[in-house]
Amino acid sequence: MKISVGDRVSYEDTYAAGVKMVSAGVGKVVELKPDVYGKSNKQIAVIKRRGHEPFEMFTSGLEVVDR
Repeated sequence: MKISVGDRVSYEDTYAAGVKMVSAGVGKVVELKPDVYGKSNKQIAVIKRRGHEPFEMFTSGLEVVDR
């Protein structure tokens, strides 16, 4: 399913080097950006969740909750 700005999305725990960076939850997509560092055409979503700083995640790791 295609992710769009304004969608409420769910995501799973994200780990880097064995350390949990982002706990699973639900947030809102506030911006979509291209992956400027990779050589693929993947998109990166900026997600804002209540009471936390926005963070970035590949759209392939997201699932739309409702529209």
